[in-house]
Amino acid sequence: MQDIWHHIRSLMPMRDSARVACVSHAFLHSWRCHPNLTFSYTTFGLNTKAYGKDELAGVFYGKVDHILQRHSGIGVKKLKIQTGSHYSAKDSYYLNSWLQIAVTPGIEELTLMLCTMKAKYNFPYTLLSNGSGDSIQYLHLSSCSFHPTDALGPLRSLTRLHLNLVHITGDELGCFLSRSFALERLEVRYCDRIVCLKVPCLLQRLCYLEVFGCGRLKVINNEAPNLTSFQFEGDTTVQLSFGETLQMKKLNMYRSGAVFYARAELPSSMPNLEALTVSSRSEV
Repeated sequence: MQDIWHHIRSLMPMRDSARVACVSHAFLHSWRCHPNLTFSYTTFGLNTKAYGKDELAGVFYGKVDHILQRHSGIGVKKLKIQTGSHYSAKDSYYLNSWLQIAVTPGIEELTLMLCTMKAKYNFPYTLLSNGSGDSIQYLHLSSCSFHPTDALGPLRSLTRLHLNLVHITGDELGCFLSRSFALERLEVRYCDRIVCLKVPCLLQRLCYLEVFGCGRLKVINNEAPNLTSFQFEGDTTVQLSFGETLQMKKLNMYRSGAVFYARAELPSSMPNLEALTVSSRSEV
């Protein structure tokens, strides 16, 4: 019977589940094992205009800390933390504590969005080496630093990686990709420390690649053999090398010279292309 209640609670929105736990002791234990945790100003119904800057951050961090410190740390499947623009370096203590509690073996989705370009938080990649890396399927990091090393274990279940405004080098990303054999979607946006993006051939399942606004990027070298969709926005000087392109079906390109590139290169290099979108500010 207890398993049935746990299942019912897992299907409820987090706010509704918390309300039920407040009025029923019978549901309190299952609330402390709730598998889907989403923390944001919207989740808590916080009116940003009703608080001062520091007060708003204090209320948010207090609520999240109260919930996670009382969570069992068992059974978390999805964790999403979206802070406001008031994050500062001193708040790293809270983030480290929350991630230690919730990111455990069995977690499937992890989203950390700090919502400010000035965030100086170094995501602790070692969290993915304690067994959590075996189960995680979706990882989304925004506005933080991420520096994986060779010490990171294999990520056997990871199918989607989304990096936005993340401080990571091309070598560090390559190190991470070399452990992500099941990856199907790779999205890299505004990661300005990447100069060369190399997608290894071992990513046999990768079918979608998106690279947007990486200011220092010079080279994209894709060796994944089954890529079917590529979306790119960047400088015209970026060298694009796709390797095997017979599987390519959809291409979206936003950069100067895109029309010329499409006419001169694509008929021979991507003969099976079915959908093409190009946007160009200027043509030579």
